[in-house]
Amino acid sequence: MCAAASFQRVPPTSFDSEAASDHRGPRPPHRPPNLLFVVLDCARAKSFSVNLGDHVARTPVIDGLARSGTVFSGAVAPANWTVPSHMSMFTGDYPGAHRRRTFERGSASRETVAAWLARRGYETAMFTEMVHLVAGYGLEDGYAHRAARYIGISDEQRTTSNWIASHSGVLYSAGMRSLLERVPPLIVPLNVFNHRQEVAFKRDVCGTYVPEAFEQWLGERNASKPFHAFVNLVDAHEPYPIVPNGHPIGPIQRWYARSPRYYLLSVRGLQERVPWEGLVNGYLWSIGEADRKVGRLLAALERFGERDRTMVVVTADHGQSFGEGGNVFHGCGATDSIARVPLVVAPAAGQSLPSRVERWTSLCEVAAWLKAAAVGHAPFGEGGEAPMPFAASSPPTDTVYCEGAPASDPNRSLRGIRAEAPWNHRLLAAYRGRMKYVLDLETSHVFRWEMDGSDPDLHSPDEFLGADATELRATVFAGYPGLETIPTGPRASANVPENAVDRRLRSWGYD
Repeated sequence: MCAAASFQRVPPTSFDSEAASDHRGPRPPHRPPNLLFVVLDCARAKSFSVNLGDHVARTPVIDGLARSGTVFSGAVAPANWTVPSHMSMFTGDYPGAHRRRTFERGSASRETVAAWLARRGYETAMFTEMVHLVAGYGLEDGYAHRAARYIGISDEQRTTSNWIASHSGVLYSAGMRSLLERVPPLIVPLNVFNHRQEVAFKRDVCGTYVPEAFEQWLGERNASKPFHAFVNLVDAHEPYPIVPNGHPIGPIQRWYARSPRYYLLSVRGLQERVPWEGLVNGYLWSIGEADRKVGRLLAALERFGERDRTMVVVTADHGQSFGEGGNVFHGCGATDSIARVPLVVAPAAGQSLPSRVERWTSLCEVAAWLKAAAVGHAPFGEGGEAPMPFAASSPPTDTVYCEGAPASDPNRSLRGIRAEAPWNHRLLAAYRGRMKYVLDLETSHVFRWEMDGSDPDLHSPDEFLGADATELRATVFAGYPGLETIPTGPRASANVPENAVDRRLRSWGYD
């Protein structure tokens, strides 16, 4: 259910190169670099060749940027869903500091990098396929120009099926889950209406609108000023086409793969019926679609003579899980498939950067890199560290964190449902040296994996409790801002109605 007044479209544009050149006028010789920041929604590190994955998407454009710039092999998202992760990238702070973890409208709690660059004389623009970035949550602060298919709509308004689900207790009832556990094929009629609407919405927002709008803006802007443009592409967000790989996938299996995340998490046994390989293949194809759009953005820069003057950053706000650790998609858990993301930085012409940085790197550092480039410094040195913080202080770099929120749904909480599942707990992941740690804030246990090059999602961790867990919390997690303000202890779920909106749990967010 989308409000017509929020609909915005920029028609396809055809420019005459000579006229465009006249419009632009002479370029000042010593102008700060342009800063293009691209986020691929839901793109996990291990699905990219730049991260040396073994089952990867075809991304020739991003691979080309990597050859001319820097690959950060240990990039970690600040959170496991869209809103808090973007706010961290824009402010340089973890969610524990900026505290924007929910669909709460209002300005950002601190200055964003776009607002800072605008004060420095940059033209700023946001081009997004993700509606949450222009829905009033403070993520658009500082962007003078905003282009999106839909602006200011809530998740409930996004599709008719979302609106119906938000007003229906039956679809989320214990009886419905029990029925689906006994007769799994009944998920098919529940999926038909929702899936078709989700596909139609994704097709609408993931068309050619963003690259066309970016190209038009380049042709109309004041070329005497540097620009900062932010682009979010949601091709890699669910839903996905099902792409078999040598094994036929039956029609019922296809519909299991189209199940909403709520049912895949809450209905026992349903995940085992999903053809995950076919879903992952569709995901990889979708990443390739996003890569082609990045190519169109670079072609537009070339067309208007700005490519050599532009620093390009490409990353993701979080990854995506396909059953690893019981996780489905994102917004729950802190598995590697969700926490680790690709990160490539290609400098403007004439600037030399290291080809690869192997240390753990938080996306909170991106704001400092943009600031450094804007004032004439290299964005980072050989070790990837910025020459100055973005704000008065900056998060520590020896340990890098990712918040793992407990599971919720756009319309209903999973509180009281599968409460024993780790992905349904408040988690905080920490990457430090050769180790990954996860603090379970509900049980106070700490889990540890050795990062020896294998996929930690496929291995059982060491578990620490009692005094050992307390010591690790004090040494590994003490650097995380606001840790003591995060509610701890088990959630008392007995008195929570199964079909009720749990606003305390939703405050940890879901996309």
